[in-house]
Amino acid sequence: MRHRVAVAVWFAVITSAAVAAHAAQDVVVTTAGDRLVGEIKGVTKDVLTLATDYSDADFKIKWGKIASIESDRQFLLETFDGKRVSGSLKPVPEQKAVVQVADTRVQLPEVSMVQPFERTFWSRFDSGLDFGYSMTRTNSAKQLSLGTNLSYRDEHHVDVLFANVFRNSQANAPETSRWDLGNDFRRLLGSRWYVNTGQDFLNSEEQGLSLRSTIGAGAGRYLLRSSAQYLALGAGVAWTNENFTDPALPNEDSAEAYIGTEFMTERLKVADVITRFNYYPSLTISSRYRLTYRLDVDFNLPGDWYFRFGLFDNYDSKPAAGFSSNDYGWSNGFGFKF
Repeated sequence: MRHRVAVAVWFAVITSAAVAAHAAQDVVVTTAGDRLVGEIKGVTKDVLTLATDYSDADFKIKWGKIASIESDRQFLLETFDGKRVSGSLKPVPEQKAVVQVADTRVQLPEVSMVQPFERTFWSRFDSGLDFGYSMTRTNSAKQLSLGTNLSYRDEHHVDVLFANVFRNSQANAPETSRWDLGNDFRRLLGSRWYVNTGQDFLNSEEQGLSLRSTIGAGAGRYLLRSSAQYLALGAGVAWTNENFTDPALPNEDSAEAYIGTEFMTERLKVADVITRFNYYPSLTISSRYRLTYRLDVDFNLPGDWYFRFGLFDNYDSKPAAGFSSNDYGWSNGFGFKF
């Protein structure tokens, strides 16, 4: 009797789970009238990705071929003009190519991005990790690079954390190393404006910096913005503390203003590009200013793999005595996005 009860309970659990899983499936209808049932993984670069139980490979459907989408799950949807809404996806029977998200109706051609918006905090992160190593027999030159980035996005906030490490060694020459760590947190105000805080930390033997810490806050505006491409311009104030590798040099504090711009595009078929430029005029040290620049080009490989080529430059008009005013270089490596 106990066994029969256990089997009945187990069967009920399995059946209810299967029914719930089936009920939770999303529905995509194409302009050709095809009705596909599965799990919407997201919409990026004008392509909808749908996972189904009857195919090992995900379906890739051009967004222009979608007539309607429907799901009871939570999604974050963004339009080309920067509007962001979240909620379940409901078709509008009396209107073609329109989806209703919460209390908002959106034309499908205006949608630039759709991504599952789970209620759990950790499910809203995206990250990438790349590693590069090169060696030449001449002078036994070796270069090691490591890069990582972590981003969080919800309806009102964007937070990006990035880090890079470089190490060079060569026969009959001292080893050199450099690392930087940065964070940019933005609170979105409507579709274009934002306020932000930023933290940057740099170690550079080339400029004699054991640690430069820069903490700032300001505001900015997206001059153009969609999920696949944006151009932002911001300004604010920052405080900088510098510790030097030479113990004879005293620590230095300074107040700075800053003006920065950032551009990102994922519209290229073969690569994603992001570039950042910042200008820091000092408010407390006469005639001093700093420039920082970074360019990363990620060449898309099959799956979630990519090959990254990067450039960086860090200029200081008044560096520590005996050290270089310019610290620049390049890196490359293979990475994986997850």
